[in-house]
Amino acid sequence: MPLVLARCPAFTPTWEKHRLSWEGEEAGIYNDLAEFATFIVNCYAQEDIEPVVAAFALIEELLVGGNEEVRNAAAIGFLEDIQNIASWRPFKAVVFVQWLGAKSILAWAEIEEMWRGKSSLADVVRAEQRAIKNEPKS
Repeated sequence: MPLVLARCPAFTPTWEKHRLSWEGEEAGIYNDLAEFATFIVNCYAQEDIEPVVAAFALIEELLVGGNEEVRNAAAIGFLEDIQNIASWRPFKAVVFVQWLGAKSILAWAEIEEMWRGKSSLADVVRAEQRAIKNEPKS
């Protein structure tokens, strides 16, 4: 999260409040990124675009240069959360597409496909389990 805070310093008060709510325990990268994604969606809603641009530029960098764990966190921990959080807002997630880089576009599309026809995380997990079960054995 230090990189997120360096690129999006306006997130700092939200981050500090989030950390306090965990009472010294580690929240985990996905909870941390969910907080950041919520912050970014809220920034867009308040027409504060600078953190939005910075966030998506950072996510693109992480998708390009990060290891597998970092890439998964950037895609699932941030982009998927953006899509889900924004889906409840009048502007929907489509407004964020304009800030996606080449790798982010691919991850965004994969996430959209993963959620197509599903309305809950349980639906996504069941579909993934069915796909694994039906994969040909090598």
